[in-house]
Parts: sequence; C-alpha cells; structure tokens
Amino acid sequence: MSSHPVAGRTVAPNRRFRLVVCLAASATLLLVTLLAGGIAAAQVAAPHIDNLVPDRGPVGTPVVISGSGFGAIQLTGAVTFNGVLATTIVTWSDINIVAQVPDGARTGPVVVTNAVGSLSNGVVFEVARIPQPQQTWYLAEGCTAYGFDTYVLMENTTDVDATVNITYNTTQYGAMPRPQAVNVPPNSRVTLHVNEEVPNVDVSTEIRSSQKIVCERAMYWNNRIDGHDSIGVTGAARTWYLAEGCTLEGFETWVLIQNPGQNNAGVDVTYMTSNGTFEKDKFIVRAGERFTIDVFKDVGACNVSTKVESDQDVICERSMYWDGRRGGHNSIGVTSPSQEWYLAEGSTAWGYETWLLLQNPQESAADVDVTYMTSDGPVVEPTFTMRPFSRQTILVNDRVENMDTSIEVTSDKEIIAERAMYWDNGTGKAGHDTVGMTEARNTIYLAEGSTAWGFQTFVCIQNPNDEDIEVDVTYLTNDGARPGHKQFVPANSRVTVYANDEIPDRDASIKVEAQVPIMAERSMYWHEKGGGHNSIGWSP
Repeated sequence: MSSHPVAGRTVAPNRRFRLVVCLAASATLLLVTLLAGGIAAAQVAAPHIDNLVPDRGPVGTPVVISGSGFGAIQLTGAVTFNGVLATTIVTWSDINIVAQVPDGARTGPVVVTNAVGSLSNGVVFEVARIPQPQQTWYLAEGCTAYGFDTYVLMENTTDVDATVNITYNTTQYGAMPRPQAVNVPPNSRVTLHVNEEVPNVDVSTEIRSSQKIVCERAMYWNNRIDGHDSIGVTGAARTWYLAEGCTLEGFETWVLIQNPGQNNAGVDVTYMTSNGTFEKDKFIVRAGERFTIDVFKDVGACNVSTKVESDQDVICERSMYWDGRRGGHNSIGVTSPSQEWYLAEGSTAWGYETWLLLQNPQESAADVDVTYMTSDGPVVEPTFTMRPFSRQTILVNDRVENMDTSIEVTSDKEIIAERAMYWDNGTGKAGHDTVGMTEARNTIYLAEGSTAWGFQTFVCIQNPNDEDIEVDVTYLTNDGARPGHKQFVPANSRVTVYANDEIPDRDASIKVEAQVPIMAERSMYWHEKGGGHNSIGWSP
C-alpha cells in the first residue's frame, strides 16, 4: 500500500488548497520541532559513567553501567564496547543500564550515547578470553523463583586445579555468562548457590571446565519439604527421549529445554501416552534461552513419555510434582534408546514403592526382559511385549516383596528405562526418579553427597556380573579425598553403603571403583526421610 495520500488520484481544486495548507503547516511544525530539539540537545548535560559491574568478563556478560544522564528510556541511545555496538540491552534508565558484551568486542572503553547524541566518558571493560574446555556440562532444569533453591555441584576428578566458566541460559534474559571463573581444587567438590548468582529466574546452566569434572544440580522448595536432583549431560543433541511423565491424580509434568547455541531452535514434541500419540505444534526456543512446557496443557490427564526433536542442538530434562508440590522429582533425558538398561537403586522394603517406566519409541513392537537383582539374588520377570510408540509402567512391589533391588532391562528393540520411587514418612508423599545407565563401568563418579545439615546419603552399588566382586569407595571432600571401606558385592546383586557411617558431617562427592564393570547411584534423604532425591553416576 502506498504511503502517499494522493498517489494515483485526481485532486479537486478546493482539495488542492487544503492539501497545500496542510503541507505548509506540517513543514512549520517540523521546523519548530527541529529547533526545539536542538535547543533541548544544547541544554541536556552529557551522560556520565561512574562505574561498571563487573569490569571484566567474556563476550555475553551482562554489565551494569551506573552513572547519570543516560535518559529515562533508550529511544536512539546506544552502548558501545571499544567501538562495538551492544545489540542486547536488558534494561535502560537514567542512572543504570544493563548491556551484554557484544560479539567482536575487545578490551577498551565502554561509552554511552544518549537519545540526543551526547557521548559519555569512557570506562575500560576487560574482555576476558574463555579457554577451550576439557569438559562441558549442561543442566537444563533450574529455578531461583517461586520459592525454589537451586545448587550446582562440581566434582573435580583430577589431580589438577579445574578452572570452570559458567553461562546461565535464562527464560527472562537469555544467556548470562558468570563474570568470574570458579576454581575447583583437585579431587574435591565445590557448590554454587545459583540463587545468589541469578535471582528470580528460570535457569539452565552451561559449565565449561579446564579439567574433567562431574556436575549435578539439586533443587529444593517449600523450606526443603522435598527436592530433586540430577546429573547433567556432557553434550547437546537434536533428539531426546523422556520415559517418565504423568498428568493424572494431581501430578504436574514439565519438559525443560535448554538452547546454549547461537541460533534459534525449531522444536517438535511427540507425546506417547496411554491415550495414543500426540504431536505438539512446532515452536521456537531462542538462542541462549531456556524454555518450559506444561505437558498437561498439551495432552490432558494421562501417563506420558516424550520425544523432543530440534533443528539445533539442545538439552532436555523433565520435572514432575504432585500433591500441590508437596513432592517432586526430575531426570535428564537420553539422546538415543538402548537394548540394555541398568538401574542400581530400588526398594520394596522400608515403606518404598518402586516403579519401572519403559518407553518404546520404535515403529515395531519390543520384547522386553526384566531382572531384579536383589539382596537375595536375581528374580527374573517373564518376557512381555510393548506396542510401538507406547509407554509401560511396572509396580516392582508386585514382583519383588520387601527387599532392596537393582534392575536390569534388556530388549530385542531399543527402548528407554527410568525408575521412580515414592514413600511417606507421615508428612506426605515424597519421591525421586532417574533414567537408567546403558552400560556398566569400572569407575563411577557421583558429584552430590552430604552427611551434614541433616542429610543421609546412601550409595547403591549394582553388580551385573556372574562373579562376586570387591568395590572401593572414595569420598572427595572440600579438603581432599578420603577413602571409605572396601565393599563386597555378590554376583547379580546389590549392596547399599551408608555414607554417614563412613564420613560423618561432611559434604562429599563420591568415587566408586572396581576391577570389573559395575553400576552405581546415590540417594539422599532429609527431615527423617520427609524428602529425598537420587541420581545416576558418570564415567569419564
């Protein structure tokens, strides 16, 4: 459509007169406005920068610029870092601006230009170089709003100091690099309270370390009535599977998607439910951000597994809550199904309910075998068949009564397996959950662990071999490694180590080693088992 009011038309004489008058009036108004603007520009003092917080950091760092005369709103104002325009302005007021260090910036003066073109003084910002990491971790879930407390646990598996650089991917503000690196000493553990770093946001975390480390994230809520925890993942991918999920009987299910890349991601989600298969409309997860899906809004009330597909590399987790968020649990997704799964934790004693959750994402049926590796030896489940694109739930208490058990799942097709546990100490239902591991390893690291602050920590060791083995357990504390007692684990069975008896009143990561491949998980409880969480381990 043309913007000219008379283009392509014949204008009557009287209308021509009115048009000339209008144009003349507009010209006069424009002249007055320009003159007034010039006078205003002459009267407005130049902006002034008092300080930068921080004054050093990598590209992408949010920098608080404090001073005066910036203008109440941005309009045509701008911020440059050594001459490079900051394209992301988070906030702008007359005395404070928050701007992200732009791509291409180098160490040099930060300058503010206000709306009338006046330049501020320059204050030097040092653009730090982030070294190429030896190890990268991603944690898609995290929140410092709505009463949640979020912690990142980092375990250094080496004999050398680890320099760790962190970027928070937020829903509200995009990527927020931490201005200062974190040092994790050799064979020790460091904890970050994310609420003190990026308050009142939904947040994913990207962790880049100069040495091989292990990372987990723990979250608590409602005065620690309950909490959940999960190990991170070491790589982004374009396909993710999440076996567990429920929107029935008061359960909430949320899928968390982290995009740590430089490009927006187009994402498709397929739900495999007890009511059939549903596809969500494609949506965008912007670069550097975190995205949250309320699954109930997509599928209604049902049991549900999830498949996430993206045109960019992303990271996915799933969190569940119940009873008005009295309880909750969380797990990472997996990037591919497998014909073998191992789950070291599990119990049908002590008031626990244990559930095995299976997802078949294939176009053909899968024949599945389950073996329960109990403290009394293996118990074999009869082979059963899973339909294509389906989800199956097994109450382990119906198969194994009143004993601790690990679980082995094998299938003729590639599937996904998780395990959830629930209990009630009289204060309401609590629970924890994790996806399984696809292969046993000789060395396994568990980043979280504490026997202080009222926590109980248990290490669950699964021996999937046909021979008895001995296992070494080492606790990596904030002042170095401390050996635990050697553990004897019979063939095809499970042993539980109570860490509080081994190393009382300490925060500690855990290393589990054996001469043959094993599996290990760690469970933690507090408030006399009013709350609890669990995670699988990691092998380098």
